[in-house]
Amino acid sequence: MYLTVITNKKMRQTLWLNTVLILLCLFAAGFACADEETTVLDEPRFDVRSAFIEPVEGIYQLHATLDLALSSSAQQALREGVPVTLLLDVRIERKRQYLPDKQIAAVSKRWEIRYDALSERYLVSDLDADQQSSYSTLQSALAELADVRRVSIGAIGLIEKGKHYEASLRAVAAIEGGLPSALKVMMFWVDWRRETDWYTWTVRP
Repeated sequence: MYLTVITNKKMRQTLWLNTVLILLCLFAAGFACADEETTVLDEPRFDVRSAFIEPVEGIYQLHATLDLALSSSAQQALREGVPVTLLLDVRIERKRQYLPDKQIAAVSKRWEIRYDALSERYLVSDLDADQQSSYSTLQSALAELADVRRVSIGAIGLIEKGKHYEASLRAVAAIEGGLPSALKVMMFWVDWRRETDWYTWTVRP
């Protein structure tokens, strides 16, 4: 009788522990799903919609349309005075049948978006041309950046007739370094970065 009581007690303890473990697993799974859903909802569309290059006065120029919506964490960082850098990477390669492809051009274009609390406006700086524009809303600033026009890629002579070329474009938005260490600890978004897939198309001379 005594052994039976001990055995039943151990079985009840084991059953209780198993129940607790199952509940913990279900809670963790639910939390992970909720966190994943929040992350997905927090990351709006960020993509290259279309792109092409055309010759203008002896120079190939890039034109592109982008989706540049920023996540809520990046928008919060902007409002706190942390700048967001937008980078465009463009590559042109000559495709070769029996040899590795040859890169003939690689161009990067950079802008910085910053919120000025004093004027309550968003400032967009062209970091390569030392030019700056201001906008009343973040949406208007991003809309202007999303309409890429006349970015110089290289001389027309880079692309020869009778050969196969491909151009690729991607956009990267990031919060870069340069903040004090103490501020980095408080700001969970300092390592935020988003980049599009490479958008590739055939270039014809």
